[in-house]
Amino acid sequence: MKRRFIGIALAVIGILLVIFGAVWMTAIFPQISKVPANLKQATEQQGTVELFDPGTGQLQHYDVTNTRDYSTDKCSGNIIYIWEDIPFTDVATGQDIPVLHTRTLLAIDRVTRRNVPGHGDGNRDGCWSFPRDVKADVVYPFWNTGNPSNLDCKYTGEEDFNGIHVYTFEMSTPEEGLVVPAGIATPEMKVYQKITQWVEPVSGVTVNFIGTTKRTTRIPVQDSLFPNTGPLTYTDITLYEDHLTFTDATIEDLSSQARFYHWVLPFAETTVPWLSIGLGLVLIIGSAFLIRTASKK
Repeated sequence: MKRRFIGIALAVIGILLVIFGAVWMTAIFPQISKVPANLKQATEQQGTVELFDPGTGQLQHYDVTNTRDYSTDKCSGNIIYIWEDIPFTDVATGQDIPVLHTRTLLAIDRVTRRNVPGHGDGNRDGCWSFPRDVKADVVYPFWNTGNPSNLDCKYTGEEDFNGIHVYTFEMSTPEEGLVVPAGIATPEMKVYQKITQWVEPVSGVTVNFIGTTKRTTRIPVQDSLFPNTGPLTYTDITLYEDHLTFTDATIEDLSSQARFYHWVLPFAETTVPWLSIGLGLVLIIGSAFLIRTASKK
């Protein structure tokens, strides 16, 4: 009788473990692997900025730090609304450079990590960040703040970086640049950009970044007859140019995250549910043996 009771108890536990494994695979893990509903994160870049000074007609040089601060506004199902706050700080004075400070409301798909068109404060698509399980043979279209369209981010190789095996991806504008339409207070511009990222492929965490961005516009060449010169000739001038990379502290923080998620995500996605299912099946088989032997006595 005791064996029969133990067998029934083991069968119940085994069935519950099998159910738990199945529910974990189909419902629990997909939820915990999404972008968190209360996302709060930041990265810090450092480098230089050249900014056009209309008073002198020359580029003014700044050594800068540049923070990308992401905080959740709200979450609706699989769409998370995130404020992207990007201030630039003049290293020499410790003061914000107001003309460079941007604040944007993004709408991100929590599963694919792509922008959701028609949501947020603009109509964007393309990747906000790399997804999990990054593939070398996939081209990832990225939307970057300030660009008029996506840039294709392509695999260029792999290496070991900071003790982590990473893929390198690059994206750049065409040689002729991308046209940024004129705004209410800004002229039509062209943007030239190249960005290289080092990505841990299992987690999709970018552990290093180097980027350059240049914005130009065309102005009429002034001579002694200007503005009555005809026909006018134009020349390109640079309004903005930066060279930025992650700070050492950001690289260490992102590398730590990448190392952790590199093993935690596969463990949680595969090992946990199949271990639960396997153990459950063993208990069910063992319980059947106990019940059978108990019935013979």
